[in-house]
Amino acid sequence: MSDENKTKQDSPLFVSSLEKAVRVLEAFDEGHRRLSLTDMVRITGLNKSAVQRFLYTWESLGYISKDEKTRQVKLSPKAMRLGYNFLRGERLVEVATPFLLEARERTGNSAYLGTLYDTSIIYLIRLPQRLLLFEGTLPGRSVPAFCGGRAFLSCLEDSEVLDILNKSDRSAITPYTITDIDENIREIEKIREKGFCISMQEQLVGEIAVSAPVLGRDGKPCASVYISASLSEWSQEKAEAEIAPMVLETAGRISAQL
Repeated sequence: MSDENKTKQDSPLFVSSLEKAVRVLEAFDEGHRRLSLTDMVRITGLNKSAVQRFLYTWESLGYISKDEKTRQVKLSPKAMRLGYNFLRGERLVEVATPFLLEARERTGNSAYLGTLYDTSIIYLIRLPQRLLLFEGTLPGRSVPAFCGGRAFLSCLEDSEVLDILNKSDRSAITPYTITDIDENIREIEKIREKGFCISMQEQLVGEIAVSAPVLGRDGKPCASVYISASLSEWSQEKAEAEIAPMVLETAGRISAQL
């Protein structure tokens, strides 16, 4: 949780009961698709009575559904409306989509758009070239910014970068994930010189990803463009020579439209 959010929670306008209710919804992360009441109590840290009341309310409103046999609960299709309404109303997504489609066609590789939230990169657009993983097609997935958002971080002040790195859970995702703070800072300094990032197998073994920041009207980063490819088909040298220019061009065209 950011310091800004902590400060807001101290405000008399902050509704703590609503925060607890939302905590119940947020229990359904990537590793928890269906949960029991006991699971909910453990994950949220709330007492059983409170969890029961919140679950009943969310179910009554249609955001949660319950299996009457197993008594487990899961998010309902209605929850999709919130994500759809965000994406449909987000100009960044509207502007970026045609450029990402073009980049995918021209390179023959997957194209993504992600933005920073707290210490994570959340993918707003995911256009896979081929179905490798089901999760690879879904917007809304988040990855740690320390290894999946260096292009974005390269546009921030050093103090902001260090703060994000210190607050991040820098657990290795693959044997190739760079977790050390000093090494991450060195990588970010390289990106500032080149203007783009090349990540080798840090999130998925066998994958090379090239990314570049998208800048808003204020000159600050608002997203990053990613093109990922298979290491069996693309060496680092080939990706830097052929994919990086496309990533930079795509990020620049989106920035210009914004």
